Formats: sequence, C-alpha cells, structure tokens
Amino acid sequence: MQAQMQQWTELYKSAQASAQKLADININLLMNLTQQKMERVGIVMETGNQQIQTLTQSKPVPEVLSAETQLVGDFNKKMLKSFHGTVDTLVDAKNQLTDWAEDGMKKAVEFNPWLQPYASPIN
Repeated sequence: MQAQMQQWTELYKSAQASAQKLADININLLMNLTQQKMERVGIVMETGNQQIQTLTQSKPVPEVLSAETQLVGDFNKKMLKSFHGTVDTLVDAKNQLTDWAEDGMKKAVEFNPWLQPYASPIN
C-alpha cells in the first residue's frame, strides 16, 4: 500500500511539473508572438509616417512615385524579415511541444508499462 501511495505521489509531482513546463512553453510563445506583432505595428506606423512625409512634400510626380516605390520595397523587406522570425518562433515552439509530449509519454510508460505499444516517437 505504501509503495502504491509513493507511486501516485510521484505521478502527481510529474504531472504537476509537466503542466508547468507546458505553461512555460505557451507563455514564452505568447510573449514572443506579441513582441513580433508589436514590431510589425511599428513597421506599419513608421512606413505610414514616411509615406505622409513623402506625399506632403512638394515634388514632381515621378519623384513621388519613386519614393513610394522605395517605401513599399523597404516595407516588404521589413515585414518579410519579421514573418521569418515568426515562423522560426513557431517551429521552435513545435519542437518544444514535441519534446514535452515525448517526455510525458516516457514517464507514462514508466508508470504503466502497458502503454509501451503506444509510445512511438511523435512525428
């Protein structure tokens, strides 16, 4: 009876640690995505201000069009770089979640060896 109580206590502690690790992964993901979203808002605001400055200056039409083309090109480059960062963040989170799930399955198999057939690696 004492051994079973010890086993259940260890299972509870393991489940608690696993839940905390999942919460940490999710919080870090949310923080990174929020930071990247704010970065993109900054890019949009900066480009908008530059566009207003370009349009309010007295310049010939070809110069305005050239400046607008340059603004759009710069905007696209900055946004693409930001989105690449977001993809990297999501891939990292996926890898962390995969590791978390595999670790959880290993611990579940330790607790209940009958789960062994279901413990194949997650792809």
